[in-house]
Amino acid sequence: MKINFHRYVSPKQDYAGFSRRMFLMTSTMAGVTTSAMLAGARPVLAAALDADQSAMLLRMVQDIYPHTDLLSIDVYQAIADGVSAGADADEANATALKAGLDEVDTQAQALFGASYVDIEDDDAREGILRTFQNEGFFQGIRWAAYFGIYNNPDVWPKFGYQGSSVEHGGYIDRGFSDITFVPEGPTLEERIAQVKG
Repeated sequence: MKINFHRYVSPKQDYAGFSRRMFLMTSTMAGVTTSAMLAGARPVLAAALDADQSAMLLRMVQDIYPHTDLLSIDVYQAIADGVSAGADADEANATALKAGLDEVDTQAQALFGASYVDIEDDDAREGILRTFQNEGFFQGIRWAAYFGIYNNPDVWPKFGYQGSSVEHGGYIDRGFSDITFVPEGPTLEERIAQVKG
């Protein structure tokens, strides 16, 4: 049996005394540093939505999830602001959102002779939105509103939801039998008396 020992051979030097590994590390760090420095220096885009479109977006969010008896306007406004901020950050998103809002308003003008926001009948506004329910811009607004309302811990108590119970030991001791719409049944003593009776 013969054992061969391999000796460490130093790698050949690349151009200008840099090894390939050193070149890759340096260029990667330069790219990360540059992108971090320029992250705050993005060109400021003009606001994607004007005042009328913002009002229309707010009205659409309220019409998609109409909990006006439970939720304040601030919850809906925060959702509309989030959608608007997403449009401000992405030009393609802004273009699609503006075009979609214009289509909704054009449909409202054609059917009712008024802007979408100015239509008083809730069912009429819902009918207009139903014609656009499969469009991409509508689905974007819908899902933003969905998560903005139902994934918001500040809103949960208004719907009677206590939140996750896993951290508190589950629902057995925390709301399992808190229902109020079923009448109280007889107590254990009353049941025993009925059985013996």
